[in-house]
Amino acid sequence: MVDVQGAATVLVRDLLQLKKGETVLVYGDPGADAGVVRATVDAVEARGGVPLEVWYRIKGPPGTEPPAPMAEAMRKADVLVEFARTYLITTRAFQRAMDGGTRHLCLTGMDGDMMTRCIGNVSLPALKRFGVTLQRMTARAQEIRVTSPGGTDLTFQVGKRPIILDTGECVIPGRDCYLGGQISWAAVERTIEGSLVLDGTVWPPDPLAPLREPVRLELSKGRIVSIGGGEAAKILRDWIEHFRDRKMYNVAHFCFGFNPGASISGKILEDERAFGVFVTGFGSQMASFKGGFTLAKSHIDGVTMKPSVRFDGEALEKDGSFVHPKLAPLQERLRTEHPET
Repeated sequence: MVDVQGAATVLVRDLLQLKKGETVLVYGDPGADAGVVRATVDAVEARGGVPLEVWYRIKGPPGTEPPAPMAEAMRKADVLVEFARTYLITTRAFQRAMDGGTRHLCLTGMDGDMMTRCIGNVSLPALKRFGVTLQRMTARAQEIRVTSPGGTDLTFQVGKRPIILDTGECVIPGRDCYLGGQISWAAVERTIEGSLVLDGTVWPPDPLAPLREPVRLELSKGRIVSIGGGEAAKILRDWIEHFRDRKMYNVAHFCFGFNPGASISGKILEDERAFGVFVTGFGSQMASFKGGFTLAKSHIDGVTMKPSVRFDGEALEKDGSFVHPKLAPLQERLRTEHPET
């Protein structure tokens, strides 16, 4: 079992595959873990990289543009490692950095405990085997149906949209990368129909991470048409309405989570990779999804617990466990294999 410094070494060596002399912008905000930032900076130096440690404060929700000096530093760095809780991945500054060839690893809000559980002590080969198999199966599916004990009953089609696999590896210039243990995609918007119950986490806004009561959304043609429930539903409605942006009601993406070290903690980076969960994003839809929507004023992610999923009528997942014959043995190996230390 590795500690935080060991996990940071895994991050720099195995995920970034950092080359000597590369510049790495490691940045945080008041919601970031200073120990994680420092461990990563030390690991970059030990690997022969050139770290730039930046702390900044942004007044606003995710999607708020950073100040000009920060935007310029992002554009000129070889690598961005984002620990800031108010993430920058839906900003114009971020897109300019990607267009310029910077590679980016988003680890928003990661603390030391999460870093050891979700990076340091996870077998990357086992994660990749499971993820690639799930990615290929999802790409071949014509119609997907998701249900849950909480009341979800949702159908949609994937079409020819890309299925994006997050292993945590960040090696391709101009690529945005994320904590390993998730596949994500933008479904064909006009086909998204049904009820979606969020009962794990919604973030932002802050009071809904993690959820203490479920929120029920009715979706039609890829948009939220109603939000039902108790106080949590009211908080979410008010949050969306205050933007005065109709695009905040758009379904931006769906995801499956499968990081064996992740659990529901109230930190969205981890929550949406908890093993077996189903995730829905709303608002800003990043260009990499190649979907039919665009950026909005912000972005929201919501987690559905213990989903059951069918691909063209065939069971993929039941109550949060992957039961398909191609996935069940890989699931067991992913949960039991650990990296050599």
